[in-house]
Amino acid sequence: MSKPIHIEGMGVQGCMLALLLDRNGIDFTWNDTDEAITAWRASTGAIYPSTSEKFGPDWSCHGVWSKWHADNIFTDATEKALWVYSQKSPPHSSKYRATRNEKTGLTTAEPPAFHLNAQKLVPETRERFADKRTMGTPVHVQLIVAHGWSERRSHSYWGWTRRVNLGWSKEVGNPFAATQKPSFYFREGRFLMCYAYRIPATPYWYAGSNIIKQKLGAERSLDMVAKYERWKKNFLRMGNGHVWINEEEDFIEGWRPACGDEDWVTMRESDGAIMLRPLWNSGIRHFPYQWQGVLEHLHEAQHPGEVVAWTPGN
Repeated sequence: MSKPIHIEGMGVQGCMLALLLDRNGIDFTWNDTDEAITAWRASTGAIYPSTSEKFGPDWSCHGVWSKWHADNIFTDATEKALWVYSQKSPPHSSKYRATRNEKTGLTTAEPPAFHLNAQKLVPETRERFADKRTMGTPVHVQLIVAHGWSERRSHSYWGWTRRVNLGWSKEVGNPFAATQKPSFYFREGRFLMCYAYRIPATPYWYAGSNIIKQKLGAERSLDMVAKYERWKKNFLRMGNGHVWINEEEDFIEGWRPACGDEDWVTMRESDGAIMLRPLWNSGIRHFPYQWQGVLEHLHEAQHPGEVVAWTPGN
């Protein structure tokens, strides 16, 4: 008989995991310590199109996210958007069709971006599965450590964002999908980057760029106002007068747990727990790969030695 499944950590990865387990008819329980320092409260949830394998399984995961969005897996917490960038060539070493507008100096990709509103998804998912919550981690369960603040973490990245409402000229255009709003990714050289990503189910975008490495136990807040003003100056300049800011709302900060190893999903040798890798820069974008690893481990635990070809879009 298989052990009951328990999710430790109900942040954004834990919530996505819970919704997919439930969709597949797999029962579970969960717990969370409600820490003040988290990643999901400031997550910008971008699944941008990238065909290169240089940064991991971007393109295959993008295909899964396209299916999940079409199937309404995460309801209105996801949104499809235009991917608009300042460079002539696609960012992230990608190759796909795109339209360059010489008047605006901006390029629109044919493949869309997808976006996840973690600040909406996490509270709503916790409420939906409130009856499955426990006061701690039970014993004799198949434990899935879904948070990044585990023994695998070696450091953290502090980051910030600010909700803004944007406007753009008709020249920015929409050559591929008339109903999609744009998400903007502007970059100059190696170090100057500013983005504005759609926040699903809201009239806002996430404004941001900076992430700063911090040591274990030394997590601290930094000056968000100065960083935003720098972002604003560069964003408006690289938008060439065709993108502007209508409203400026609240600041949000968060800490992304990170580790140094290269494994996507590992098993604790001591107790057989599934421990998700802290994906500090791609936890949402690459979550389909994590989900596939979880399914394979669960199947192996119940059917040792049996080979199964899982599709992470389930």
